[in-house]
Amino acid sequence: MGKFLGLFVLVALIVFFIGVIVPFWGLMILVVLAAFLVNPSPGKSFFASGFSFGLVWLSLSIWITYSTGSDLSLKMAELMGLSNDNLLWFATGLIGFIIGGFSGWTGSLFRRVLEKRDKGIYKSQF
Repeated sequence: MGKFLGLFVLVALIVFFIGVIVPFWGLMILVVLAAFLVNPSPGKSFFASGFSFGLVWLSLSIWITYSTGSDLSLKMAELMGLSNDNLLWFATGLIGFIIGGFSGWTGSLFRRVLEKRDKGIYKSQF
C-alpha cells in the first residue's frame, strides 16, 4: 500500500504543478519516470497513476470552470454533441485516467524489462 500511495501522491504533484508548463505527453513521460523510480507492481502502478492523473484533471477542469465563470465548457460540450457540460468534465477525468494509467503501467513494465534475472539456470533447493 505504501508504494501505491507514494506513486499516487507523486503523480498528483507532477500533474498539478508541472501540468501548467508542459503538454500532456510531457506529463506522460514524467509519470513513466515516476513509476520507474517508485517500482510498484504493474497493476498498482496502473491504478495509482490513473486515479491520480484523472482526479487531478477532473478537479482542475471543475475548478477552472467555476473560478473563471466562463461558459467555455458548455460551448465545448455543445460542439461535441453532449447535452450537459458535466459530461465533458467526466470525459476529461476519464481521458486523464487512461493517460495516467498506461503511463504508470509502462514505467513499471519498463523497470521489469531492465531487471537482471537468471536465465536457463536450474537451481536445487539444497
